[in-house]
Amino acid sequence: MKKVWSIGRIFYVLLVFLAVSAATVYFAPKYALLVSLIALGIGSILVIASLLSLHNNIGKIIAGVSKELSKAQSKALNELKIPVVITTEQGEIVWYNPAFESGVPDASAMVGKDMETVFGTAFLNDIKNNSSAEITFEEHVFSVTDSLVETDGAELKIYYLFDITELHNISVEYKETRPVVAVVAVDNIDEITKNARDSEIAYFRGEIQRRIEKWFTKVSGVCRKLSGDRYLIVMEERNYHNLSRDGFSVLDSVRELKFQDSAATLSIGVGFGGDNLSQCEELANQALEMALGRGGDQAVVKMANNEYKFFGGVSGAIEKHNKVRARIIANNLKNLIKSSSNVLLMGHRFADLDSFGCCVALASAAAYIGKEAYIVMDKEKTMASSLLKRAETLESNINVISGDEALDYIDEQTLLIITDVHRASFLDAQAVYDHCNNVVVIDHHRKAVDYIDNAVLFYHETAVSSTCEMVAEMLQYMCPKSVGQLEAEALLSGIMLDSRNFVLNTGVRTFEASAFLRNRGADPVTVKKLFSGSMDAYKLRAEIVSSAVLYDTDCAIAINDKVDSNTKMASAQTADELLGISGVLASFVICRYGSEINISARSLGGMNVQLIMEKLGGGGHRTMAACQLEVDSFEQAVIKLKDAIDQYKKEIKNSRKA
Repeated sequence: MKKVWSIGRIFYVLLVFLAVSAATVYFAPKYALLVSLIALGIGSILVIASLLSLHNNIGKIIAGVSKELSKAQSKALNELKIPVVITTEQGEIVWYNPAFESGVPDASAMVGKDMETVFGTAFLNDIKNNSSAEITFEEHVFSVTDSLVETDGAELKIYYLFDITELHNISVEYKETRPVVAVVAVDNIDEITKNARDSEIAYFRGEIQRRIEKWFTKVSGVCRKLSGDRYLIVMEERNYHNLSRDGFSVLDSVRELKFQDSAATLSIGVGFGGDNLSQCEELANQALEMALGRGGDQAVVKMANNEYKFFGGVSGAIEKHNKVRARIIANNLKNLIKSSSNVLLMGHRFADLDSFGCCVALASAAAYIGKEAYIVMDKEKTMASSLLKRAETLESNINVISGDEALDYIDEQTLLIITDVHRASFLDAQAVYDHCNNVVVIDHHRKAVDYIDNAVLFYHETAVSSTCEMVAEMLQYMCPKSVGQLEAEALLSGIMLDSRNFVLNTGVRTFEASAFLRNRGADPVTVKKLFSGSMDAYKLRAEIVSSAVLYDTDCAIAINDKVDSNTKMASAQTADELLGISGVLASFVICRYGSEINISARSLGGMNVQLIMEKLGGGGHRTMAACQLEVDSFEQAVIKLKDAIDQYKKEIKNSRKA
């Protein structure tokens, strides 16, 4: 199409001529003045010619557009009641109608400008991809559609602006008034007020309630106390956004309350996006279950599309002294084993002493009850080879098979017991899980979003030191005589591994379980030997430690570029050793295994490495976590890890400010 000059471009041309002329008069000799005046005269003639051409072209454009539109409607373009804008093929605004002028401020200033400059890049992308877009002028919202017209061989675009302000406001109001339900639970009031007087307990409960009610008075809604220490909150979506923006500050407010040096904590489940109040309440209860499964002291929001959002989670889980649940789970598991045809036991990939130790003990219990039991584990990819060799030395009846072999043992009545993991994608052989109808999960890691949700029995305790501690408690009620020396040592090794030799996450129940195992024949010296490594592994750990660097003063990051049978074990052990450096709150060791790059993360509780690893697609526990990255180099892995650490620290900082 022939280029149509805008007034803006003509002005720029004239400005250039004037600037050149002024410079010539000032700097050049007098005889050059004549040359500049001639040039200025020629430029002026060109400008006038362009203005006339513009006037004629716009006339042709309007006439052409009116002619095209008259085929579909009888009114001329100027009489249209909706705002209309005409642009050239290049997107330059050349005309608008009176409705546009009355509805859009500064309409005259838009002539000659590009649509992208006036309406923005996002507007053009929406028009191109969706054939429509929304724009806002002051308090009015317009829905814009376009059409292409040819006049005099030229292509023009006509944009029609439909005022949808009222509909838009109704839509916004509808969304902001959608129901949101929250359930608030006090995590640990029974534990921290165990020996308190009734008057002290009543005062403490009342103070918690006052802080919850004070927090909720910031918004409009209904807050009612349910039975026990739970509260039901019903509000509109706009109120939820206000609460989420301040990071659910009530978590910090209640945490400041202390009773005999123990802080109270809350767990909050929010149901968001449901079609009605009933659905939102169901989502809220599921979110609360997730919050409790991750150790409490946090708010979890679950939306109708099963997406989760997490707030808080800065405290460790509180140990529960009551063993009633362990006894109930033990009885239920015993009945499930009795009603099964056989039992399969499986842990996570690269099984460690905690995972494999549980399988060994539970396999013995199943055999004691009278059922065949098989442990599903890849013998070539395990960090519990020392315990496996110990079982072979004692000539035990433990049957360890591969995932492919296990498929031949599965029928309708097979019971699969999963230990030390609750995510299907982390299992040693996911195909085995996919083929089993009856599944039991026993784990102590903080609950992840993609947890196994079809288990007939889901035993999950985040406050315990290890899954082996949970199994040791259960076996005392289930069948204590099935625990021999090998089983006792297997369970004790798992406890020692995850508690870092009884340093982290240990409570009264940890030592009670260990005492039971010692009574059943566990030899601490023999268990200690299960952690021994070769000289090559020791040298490798020393090399990894020497490569470590500090990031942000309190995070140690090391790279293990060796790929051999000691890689995984050495990386995990080195991560533990790096915590011995003064000022280090968390350690991360990066290694390559196969096509993936793995990160082993450890802390002493000062940082929640599980939250950091979750940002990279992994998981674990507050003090012990890991992830696998699909990146090509260690450099890329380090960049991703540092970004995750920065995000975690920023979230913690914002939470404390709130």
